[in-house]
Amino acid sequence: MATKVIMPKLGNTVESSVILSWKVKPGDHIDKDAVLCEIETDKATMDVPAGVEGTVLALLHKEGDDVPVLEAIAVIGNQGETWQEGPETAQNPAVGETQAIPAASEPRESAPTASPPPSNAQKTTAAEVSATMSSSMDKHASPRARQAMSQLGVNIGDIARGSGPNGRILERDVVAASQQEAIPYASAPQSDKGPGQALVEPAQEFEEVPLIGIRKRIAARMLNSIQTTAQYTEHSSADAERLLSLRARLKAQKNPDVAGITIGDLVLAAVVKVLPEFPEFNAHLVDGTLKLYKPVHLGVAVDTPRGLMVPVVRNAQNLSLTDISKEVKRLAQACQNGTIAPDSLSGSTFTVTNLGAYGIDQFTPVINAPETAILGVCTVRPTLVQTDAGVETRMRIGLSLTSNHQVIDGAYAARFLKRFGEVIADIDFLFMSF
Repeated sequence: MATKVIMPKLGNTVESSVILSWKVKPGDHIDKDAVLCEIETDKATMDVPAGVEGTVLALLHKEGDDVPVLEAIAVIGNQGETWQEGPETAQNPAVGETQAIPAASEPRESAPTASPPPSNAQKTTAAEVSATMSSSMDKHASPRARQAMSQLGVNIGDIARGSGPNGRILERDVVAASQQEAIPYASAPQSDKGPGQALVEPAQEFEEVPLIGIRKRIAARMLNSIQTTAQYTEHSSADAERLLSLRARLKAQKNPDVAGITIGDLVLAAVVKVLPEFPEFNAHLVDGTLKLYKPVHLGVAVDTPRGLMVPVVRNAQNLSLTDISKEVKRLAQACQNGTIAPDSLSGSTFTVTNLGAYGIDQFTPVINAPETAILGVCTVRPTLVQTDAGVETRMRIGLSLTSNHQVIDGAYAARFLKRFGEVIADIDFLFMSF
């Protein structure tokens, strides 16, 4: 019996994935470990294995389709075997497994119901409607696109061609169509070229790039953060003389794990030391309730070719400086390779984002909601400061702290920055052993 391969559910927050590319085609004989396709969740890129040996009988979605989790994407069976379309079974298969049941076909437009014969005045209109419906039936739309049509009141005939492969209509096409206001021909501007001459559309000087996958996730999260929190940013700096000196000593060590400890790692370790003194910073604000966390699950912003990711160093308060450094590198590499596990990208209680390598003096980080604050780390620069010996040039590291004013007042945030600056200034005393 033919086996249906489903879109796996990768993590608790993943609801759908986009098929980036198929690695097989109908008729191919594959083993159970063969990669069927590459998919993109809203967090990472993954390969989907076949899970069963046999011949590829059908690919049920095209490249570019946004497919809900646990929905069939391919059918595998014996060579020459036929498979019939049929209803889904009542129970969902286990996550990541295949299920040997007849493959489900894509939803189709329902046939028009019978109606009384049109009057003479209605015959032309009825014929036009029939032609429009016939044309619409020939179009292909993903299941999520059809669901969006129903929710947004968009007719499939309103979309001339989708942005998916071979003009397939995707959910984003429906959303775009719902936001466009139709302009009747009667109100269109008249051409000055005389009657019978068509208007020439100006050449488009832009490219439309829909937000999908990780970029779509980032856009939604950042907008939600700004709209639901009272954010403000305070800028400060800390003496970095001992920070730089300690980094130089670590770099000279023969142990590669110690030599690989960066300034960013030292800053993260300092954050872990300070957070217990300011519990409102290691917290979530959810539905008017402040959740104060005892463990520090440290989010670390990572820039990747596919967008910003925030992997989580869990229970960072129990890790040594060397352990924090190794874990951050492991997570960052997985983000760069697109192999990061989705569950490793959620659950942080405080986030640090570092733009120091880009020479940024200060910036305004956006809170990773529902967290209550985020620390931005800036570049290290020589700065004139007043000391007991007079005006001296000292190396200082910039800090930008964004807080949610719903739970953190300005003075409290300032005390956090002051204390953190003291830890950075004396950081070599904190990490005499590592």
